[in-house]
Amino acid sequence: MNTIQAKIISIKRNKDIALIKLEVLDSNNIFSALILDFNTKDTSFINNEIYNVVFKESEVMLCHKDYALISARNKFNSIVIKIEEDDIFARIYFKFEKYTITSLITKEAKDSLNVKINEEFGWFVKSNEVMLSKL
Repeated sequence: MNTIQAKIISIKRNKDIALIKLEVLDSNNIFSALILDFNTKDTSFINNEIYNVVFKESEVMLCHKDYALISARNKFNSIVIKIEEDDIFARIYFKFEKYTITSLITKEAKDSLNVKINEEFGWFVKSNEVMLSKL
């Protein structure tokens, strides 16, 4: 699991859905979390409070760093710092602020993207794949 600490900066609600924007601590990077089946009386999410932003490594997708137009709100460029692979999978490690983000993709995908250590790549996570947990 990838975990990043961030502060809630806005909460938009529409019926039973909430779109929560969070600013990664000590940076200007913004994460979005789409909460489905949100109870409008739920007061567990509060502006300016700090939460863990959590997402599975299997939900982190890669793209070339210049691929700018994409529907995923959580898209960032980072340097690849490590690669572990076997015959089927490749685990890609990125340096993101003070965090290490991992992505688990197929070796075939890694090879077709030509992912290499010390090169910059884009990575993204769909907003509905992000979970929030209170510190």
